[in-house]
This record gives sequence, structure tokens and C-alpha cells, in this order.
Amino acid sequence: MQILVVDDDRAIRDLVRSTLREEGFDVTVAADGETAIEMGRRLPFDLVFCDVKMGSGADFDVLRAFRDEVQTSADIILMTGHASLESAMDAVRGGARDYIVKPFSVAELSNLARSAMERRRLVRAASKATESESGYPDLIGKSPAMNEVFRNIERISMTDLAVLISGESGTEKEAVARTIHARSPRASQPFVAVNCGALPEGLLERELFGYSRGAFPGAASDRRGLFEEAAGGTLLLDEITELSPGFQAKLVAVLQEGEVRRVGSSVPSRLDVRLMTTANRDPEVLVATGLFREDLMHRISMVSFRLPPLRERSGDIDLLIPSLLARYRPVTMPALRVSPEAFVCMRAYSWPGNVREMRHAMQRIATTASGNIVRLADLPDKIRTATGELDELLHEMPSQDVVGAAWTAKASVPARDPNHPDAAWLPLGEIERRYLVRVLYHTRGNKKRAAEILGVDRKTLSRMVERHTINVGRIKRDVRGLR
Repeated sequence: MQILVVDDDRAIRDLVRSTLREEGFDVTVAADGETAIEMGRRLPFDLVFCDVKMGSGADFDVLRAFRDEVQTSADIILMTGHASLESAMDAVRGGARDYIVKPFSVAELSNLARSAMERRRLVRAASKATESESGYPDLIGKSPAMNEVFRNIERISMTDLAVLISGESGTEKEAVARTIHARSPRASQPFVAVNCGALPEGLLERELFGYSRGAFPGAASDRRGLFEEAAGGTLLLDEITELSPGFQAKLVAVLQEGEVRRVGSSVPSRLDVRLMTTANRDPEVLVATGLFREDLMHRISMVSFRLPPLRERSGDIDLLIPSLLARYRPVTMPALRVSPEAFVCMRAYSWPGNVREMRHAMQRIATTASGNIVRLADLPDKIRTATGELDELLHEMPSQDVVGAAWTAKASVPARDPNHPDAAWLPLGEIERRYLVRVLYHTRGNKKRAAEILGVDRKTLSRMVERHTINVGRIKRDVRGLR
């Protein structure tokens, strides 16, 4: 394992270097943050021991640089002379794996290094297991929003902190929770999930806490609850914001005491479980309105982050569509490619159900498309009708075997209830955007001609293109591919 030691105190650098070299590690040292960051750009490091306060620089400069850009997979252990619970939480939230307090012993230093090596071994093993495990959806994306999600997964997987994952329905919150578990030291232990909004309160209590024989009519034998089933592993409480106030109080008591009692029993069982929770409503808003207990919020959200809806990561659609089609295409059928017409429609659709909706759509297309090209006729009706204003132009385009990416745009139409009486009416801005795309296709991306057709000057057209985030370069490439 390659280790970097960063400290402006030479005595500390020499101590850490000599100790770790005696343990058999390859050790490099740096006397300041700038040198450490430069080394990180040139050399690979698995583990970094870094002083918090060095010279006039910010306390977490090296940590932030490695976490955000230099080497995001490196483990960072901070060395500090002032330890507190608050500073520990700041370190973890900032992306550090751990911290060590000065003055530290040789044994403490060695134990941390060996633990880091073991963690990386477990992560590699868990990653291989995840790759071969069927039924767990991959997390696909390279947009800035998804890269932030990946950084959150990296920095919290090896901790035991309670995690709250929020986001709209269909943003793959459970998939993220499973990924965190699979990359953690608990990966070989159970991952147990329960949807808090799907069960009546009485049944949920029995499912989570278990029950003793005779606790209620029909309880013919003792039964372990999901807290006990998840012992040593991870328990996911899906949609925790759906819990009633009464059950929230019971859950607070369990988490506060660190033990659970089965229904009908007075004998407690100690808990050894990592708790993860998800919410499709903003928990902070629910706390502010009194619908969710603040003390429960504190206990379930030592670390919390939000998953972006698909409309905030539209650039990932180019990756998701071919990847999901390949995954769901039967092996006995020819591989699929997407026509420009179909690709434009799928990119224009707002995907109110997020990635879950896209998975279902791609699964249907992959199993029902008869040829090797996905055309407009292969798309679900709601995707075609949602982009009906483009149909006339798109049908005029030759249906060649080309995967097109006509334009990149942040969805300007919020998700709507399809049953709402006004659902068929588009906002004026959306109509403008779609018409502008049609005109640019007609002019093959020529902005001057497009401005003349629209009756506006060139600067106004450029502002319109920028406002609607239309990628004119991609339109030109698509048109060239169709000649």
C-alpha cells in the first residue's frame, strides 16, 4: 500500500515514515499541502496521513483536493492536536476516513494503517461480489450531480454512521443504499430492507421488532424482527417519513437505548446494525412543520444527501439508454441500436418517474423491438405523445441506423400528474424550446438562417439557445450523419 504523509512538523513526518516503513509500507512525505497535492497528481496513493493545520492554508485543503479531484479513492486520515466529537464529524463529512490525535503512539499509527489496508481489501472483495451479483441495478452516470453522489458513497461506505438518502420516487435510493453496504466492512453480513409506508403500523412493529409466542392471537411461536435479522449488517428503513408520530417515538427509544424488545417480551436484545433510511419527501420541511420528530431526525441523519432527479442530470440519458437496452435485450435477439428519431424523443421526454421509469421503458423496448433498430414506433405511447410537436419534423428525417443525440437540455417542464385536466397543455417556454429545436434542424444548425425564419436578430437567437441549453453542435453532427 502506497502511503503519503503530510505535515509541516519534521519530527512528526519522520516518526510516521519510520513507523510505517517498519510495517512494510511504501511511504512518501510532503512538508506542505501544495507539495502533497502536486504529488497526488503524479503518484498513486492508497492512504494519506495529513495534518489538519499547516501554515496559513485552510484546515482541510489537502482533504478537499484529494476528495474532489486528485485521487478520490484514496483514504484520508487526519492528524490533529485538538480532538472533539464536532471535529470528528467535520472530518467525516469532509471525506476523511478517520482521524488520530497528537501526540499518538506507534501502536495507534500502526493499527490505523493496518485497518486501512484491511478496509481496502474488503472494498475490492465487495466490488467483485457486487459486479457478479444479479438483481442489483448499477448506478450509471457521469454528470456533476451523479459524481457528487459517487463521492458521497466513497466517503461514507467504510464508516458506520447512520445515513439518510432523500430524493424523488424512482431516483434509485435503495440501489445507492445497497451499494454503500456492498462497499462496507459489513458487506458479508445481511442487508435487510423494509418499506415503512407499505405496512400498517401494527404489522410494521411486529416486522421490525419481532414478537414472542402468545403476544397476540395467532402468535404461535417466537419470531425475530428485522432489527435482529440484520444483526452485523445493514437495516434500510425505506420511506421513513411515512411513519406515524407514535411509531416515530418507539423508534427513537430503540435507537437511543441501542436495544430492541420483541412485542410481548420484556427481554431486550442489543443492536449491532448499521441504519440507513430513505425519504421521498424533504425531512427538514417535515421537521419544521411538526410532522417528523427532530430527535429522530438527528439519529438517522449523521450523514445525509439527496439523489438528483433525472431532469437534473439530463446528460446521463445518453449513457442510460444504450446501457439499459443492452442489459434487458434477450441474448437470443440481435443487439439494438437507436434511430435519431427515437433518441430525440427519449431525450425530450421529461421522465417524471426518473430512472425507475426509464428502466421499465427500456425493458419493454428491449424485449418487444423486432429488428435491431429502435424506431419511433417502438417507443411507449406516452413518450411519443409527450413530444408530438417534433413528430412532423422527425418523420421527415431519414431513418438511418445512426444513434443520434440531437440536443442537450435541462428539462424545462416539471413532472405533472398525467390525470390532471391541464396535463396536455404545455408551458409557453416548452413550446418555444421545441419549436426552436425544429427550426435548427430545418436549417441544419445554421443560426443565421434560423434567426431569419424566427424574425429575430442573431444575438436574440443566441440568448434563446443558451436559455434552453440547446446543443447546436450536436444537431449539426446528427444532420451530417443523416445525409
